[in-house]
Amino acid sequence: MIRERLSALAVMPDDVIDPLLWRLALDVAAAHQPNEHGDCRNLQCVGQRGMCTAARTARRAMTKARRPRPVAAPLARSADHHHAVGSSQTLARFRGWFTSTDPEAARGGRGWLLPVTVPAA
Repeated sequence: MIRERLSALAVMPDDVIDPLLWRLALDVAAAHQPNEHGDCRNLQCVGQRGMCTAARTARRAMTKARRPRPVAAPLARSADHHHAVGSSQTLARFRGWFTSTDPEAARGGRGWLLPVTVPAA
C-alpha cells in the first residue's frame, strides 16, 4: 500500500510564499505528532520530552513560509496624497530618541567628547 503524504492532500493557505518549504514542514509536523503523554511518537525522537526539535523546527518553517502578517494598520493619506506621520501620541513616544540624554551635552557643552590632547607617556 502506497502511503500518501499529507502535504499532497492538504489545501495550501493563500498567504504561502514558499510552497515547497510549507509542504515539507507540514509533512515533518505530521510525522512528529505527540502521544498521550505529550512526547513525540516518532522513533527518531525516542527519549525527548515534550515537543521534539523536529516538530518545533517544522512549526517555525511553516510560519516562515507564509507572508508576514501586518503589525500595524496602514498609514492614512492626507488630502495632498502624502502619508500621514501619525498621531500626536505616536510622536510623543519617539520624542527625544535622537537627542542626547546627557545634561552637559544638552546645554551645548563638550563634556562628552574625548580630550583634544593626549598626555605623553
